[in-house]
Amino acid sequence: MAAKRLGTAVMASVIGSAMLFAGCAKDGPQAGKAAEADKGPTEINMMTVFFTPEPPSDDDVTKKEIEKNTNTKLNISWVSSNNYDDKTNVTLASGDIPEMMLVLDPYSPQVKMMASQGAFWDLTPYIKDYKNLSAFPAQSWKNTAINGKNYGIVRVRPLEGSGNFPLIRKDWLDKLGMQAPVTMDQMYEVMKAFTEKDPDGNGKKDTVGFTGLVSSDGMGSFVWVENVMNGTNGRWKEKDGKLVDTVFEPGTRESLVWLNKAYKEGIIAPDFPTLKTSQVREMITTNKAGIFADAMKPSWLLTGQMRKTNPQADILPLTYLEGTAGKFVPKDSGAYGMYVIPKSVPEAKMKKLLQFMDYGATEEGWMLASYGLKDVHYTEKDGVIAPTEQAVKDNVGVFVHLFANLDKYERAYQTGIPADFLNRNKQIVDERSKYSIPAPAVGLNSDTYIKAGKDYDKKIQDLKVKIILGREPITAWDDMVGKLKADAQYQQIITEINGDYAQRKGK
Repeated sequence: MAAKRLGTAVMASVIGSAMLFAGCAKDGPQAGKAAEADKGPTEINMMTVFFTPEPPSDDDVTKKEIEKNTNTKLNISWVSSNNYDDKTNVTLASGDIPEMMLVLDPYSPQVKMMASQGAFWDLTPYIKDYKNLSAFPAQSWKNTAINGKNYGIVRVRPLEGSGNFPLIRKDWLDKLGMQAPVTMDQMYEVMKAFTEKDPDGNGKKDTVGFTGLVSSDGMGSFVWVENVMNGTNGRWKEKDGKLVDTVFEPGTRESLVWLNKAYKEGIIAPDFPTLKTSQVREMITTNKAGIFADAMKPSWLLTGQMRKTNPQADILPLTYLEGTAGKFVPKDSGAYGMYVIPKSVPEAKMKKLLQFMDYGATEEGWMLASYGLKDVHYTEKDGVIAPTEQAVKDNVGVFVHLFANLDKYERAYQTGIPADFLNRNKQIVDERSKYSIPAPAVGLNSDTYIKAGKDYDKKIQDLKVKIILGREPITAWDDMVGKLKADAQYQQIITEINGDYAQRKGK
């Protein structure tokens, strides 16, 4: 976690945070903060998101510290996550765009159109001049680029540790003398054993191997089965330079047969079509199920809850699973939105904004935004951060949505995690990076899909659930595949997605 870098952050504080900010831009250390101070603080008007019940106040402790360290005056329009997309659309349409604005979906038609019309600064030529921003993963910049250009400052996220992938009760494996599965056959065997061999030792047959949920238009936490069997991340798979819809791939059919068998044998939660995330997690913590699929973070969150009554409890995120297509674990896009700067902002001010965000990408800046002030809002011991009561009082952590996350191990961490658990998670992150597969269709658009795609998704998902439950035979899937191959509108979606894909690749 970021705590491993605290030594660097403390050292930076000793040197002086003003030098950190001054040194972010292309001119190197420059003359420090003195010249800036003569001009007074730089005012920055921006719009960003918050997820807490209330946004930070204007005298927020973290805000004041950021302003002091960067010689800025921040005028922030905080918008609740509940209506951020709507506010984004209205603001973009009005043309009255703040100097810097978070766009959660860089590939929305509105954003793409405005970028192509020159509404935002093309930051591509400038990023290299900012030490910390240019150090972000190339994948993160690629996955927020529009027609090969970066029209925003990527809100970077770790590449490993996200997505729906199995986490397993290791203490149950140990009790049954089993190893963590690495193939789909082994996974099936473990799920069956967790159902039939009393892994919780209560003398009752009251457990299932896997619990999960689905949505009305997608496979939700069951999607890993399809992904492993298709050897791709998500709905699309690259073949011979083109994207193929996995609806037509044999792995999707095989996954339905696999899940139908698992359902008939009672080794997956029978009520999965109606379960919610909280119910899935409760099945794990109350010893009703031994495997679920999620990001890596809940591994300690749920283990910590269980260890209050069961010191041996242990949830292990799997490193990868191997199907006929090879080893698979999902790689994240490395981004969650970007900050656009409208072209109405003068070039000199645009560079000031890049300089400000470059500070946010330093050790000091990110730690401050995430955890507040050391020894006031958090303490650190053995590489693990512990928030103080003052952190709660001061609403610390909201600014993490302003500054980007540098730490590739961020998803290995959870508040209160023991050092040994954290180190194991870090090792899994390192191992996953050797096998993880990115989604090839991130951000690709189809006008036909926007109009009709969700209806297709719902029909496809409805049939998948019916086949898993045994209410429809697998031949019903074959029939639907045949119809979709002959459906001109559906095929148009594939054509448009591939057209966008070719454009991204510069072909």
